[in-house]
Amino acid sequence: MEQINLTASQRQETGKGPARRLRSAGAVPAILYGAGVKDALPLTLNGKELEKVLHTAAGGNVLVNLSLGGDKNRMVMFKQITRHPLMGSLQHVDLLEIHMDHKLVVEVPLHVIGKAEGIAYGGIVSQELRKVRIECLPTQIPDSFDVDVTPLAIGQSLHVKDLKLADGLRAVDDADMTIVSVVAPTAEVAPKTAEEVEAELAKSFEEKEEAEKEE
Repeated sequence: MEQINLTASQRQETGKGPARRLRSAGAVPAILYGAGVKDALPLTLNGKELEKVLHTAAGGNVLVNLSLGGDKNRMVMFKQITRHPLMGSLQHVDLLEIHMDHKLVVEVPLHVIGKAEGIAYGGIVSQELRKVRIECLPTQIPDSFDVDVTPLAIGQSLHVKDLKLADGLRAVDDADMTIVSVVAPTAEVAPKTAEEVEAELAKSFEEKEEAEKEE
């Protein structure tokens, strides 16, 4: 599990106005929750430093050695990362303090690899699950899981229970949840011609008239 260092400072002002001013100055407002924090602790993070952290291979699943100036360092993880819906810029971050000897539940990305056998017969690979929830110690968190679809024929699937997990890891999601399937191609329906549409409308009109006569 990757570990990185991040510097933060406590902030006194909260609310939309102060947060907007922080973002304009290149900073990101944050909140620290969790063990050892009686109340939610408002923080300020350096935007550029934070972006570098989030662009690691593990993404949000990194252990962060958080430095708060004179205060002792705290080991934290990202709980929630909020970005602007259009611009993609960082808006707010929630941090969760953790203990290295306590298990926690995290979402781990699933990467489909290989070429399914069913593709040779027109099958289509359909990935239904992008992440899986895993319970483990912080030091055991995997960056991702590779899901090999090579042996799958049309109609076959891989499920959460098929994941090969290392000792100390436990899948929290339903064991029967489908991760990926190889499905038969959908039959293409040819578009109707103008004559066919007109004929169907005429038939429908005639049937309606017949029904009204019977009434």
